[in-house]
Amino acid sequence: MGTPVTITLEELQDTIREKMKARGAFGIRGIARAFKNYDDNGNKMLDKYEFSKALTEMGLHVNKMEFSELMRHYDKNGDGNISFDEFLFALRPPLSDRRKKFVKLAFGLMDADGSGEITLSDIKQNYDAKGHPKVLAKEMTEDQALEELLYAFEGDGLGGNQPGNHDGVVTYDEWERYYSMVSASIDDDDYFELMMRNAWHISGGEGAMQNTSCLRVLVTHTDGRQTVEEVKNDLGLKKTDIEGIKKRLRAQGITTLKSISIAGGV
Repeated sequence: MGTPVTITLEELQDTIREKMKARGAFGIRGIARAFKNYDDNGNKMLDKYEFSKALTEMGLHVNKMEFSELMRHYDKNGDGNISFDEFLFALRPPLSDRRKKFVKLAFGLMDADGSGEITLSDIKQNYDAKGHPKVLAKEMTEDQALEELLYAFEGDGLGGNQPGNHDGVVTYDEWERYYSMVSASIDDDDYFELMMRNAWHISGGEGAMQNTSCLRVLVTHTDGRQTVEEVKNDLGLKKTDIEGIKKRLRAQGITTLKSISIAGGV
């Protein structure tokens, strides 16, 4: 029987973060370098022996029960190994208030009836993967990013020892857990905001964080003036739905609208 746990998991996590920062391993690149150094056999995984050695090299000495707790926490899928994504996700702090704000905003846009659940079909129809970090880095296509998203929301890809429920709906807890994983791979808060604004067509943002995915159209007014206008929060609105676009613009206060041109506004 192992020695009783004397330090909480949260305390162990804080200590590991502090140790890694002291060794220069902070941010995504720093953590990636540290992971590579700990991966003795080069298989892009840490087994329990490599993980134990890594802790020792950090100067962190834990008892058997504490090590088991850490291993369970890092090895999200329970296969006995720690992948880089698992390592990164476990090390990164929880979603900041700023990031959580945009995660909630996006969920609210999808959850139009306020039921607390959204369907996978709704996500598939509305998700804009162009701004996904791995798409921008050319590590996956937009279709692959969508597949990753849908797989995650079915449960199996969300981390933790939680089997997929495959129920076709997404709760807010599942939504936030997924974006906690995405957040782990993004150092910059401004970039996270931009990604969320563009993926879910959330209008607004200043400077580099300004939304660029919402539809822009050329509006001809009743007095002959022409202005380029943004169709705000246009999630789910199709470019071919001219009347729907006009209705949305009028609701935004553009009451002198006579006609619109999609090609002229993009």
